[in-house]
Amino acid sequence: MMVGCLPFYKKDLNKLFQLIEYEDVRFPRTISPEACDLLKGLLHKDSYKMLGGGPDDAREVQDHPFYNTIHWKLLAVKKLTLPFKPQITNDTNTRYFDPEFTEESVWLTPPDQVQHLNGIDEKDESQMFRQFSYQDISSTLDSSLASSLNSLGVAKEG
Repeated sequence: MMVGCLPFYKKDLNKLFQLIEYEDVRFPRTISPEACDLLKGLLHKDSYKMLGGGPDDAREVQDHPFYNTIHWKLLAVKKLTLPFKPQITNDTNTRYFDPEFTEESVWLTPPDQVQHLNGIDEKDESQMFRQFSYQDISSTLDSSLASSLNSLGVAKEG
């Protein structure tokens, strides 16, 4: 998004995957050194050396000089003033999309009969995914999320 194109592109998927795996990403001179360093870190081939892939996780990304103007605690509680607030008039407003996309004809259409997930019979549902076991981890997730936010200094224990 910073440079307006993909780091690698080939129609031949085998060549594309080779480029991703073995070639270095090249950056235009128009992006800042901080942005270039951030992208190199995020696109590092070795996931253990990737920015944010170490024991400090997201903190490593947040501490990168590219983000030195972001106040992360205010962001987490949605108290930052946005530099740009889009003027949206309704749910289908497309004013910020390029007409190249909004004027294209629709070629993917929904099926004639809509089937919702909640329309599955309970007797059929019992036969689905028999090899999986379900564990309600919502309370574990809640405490894990609170713990993570607390470690970032965003949430209070409670």
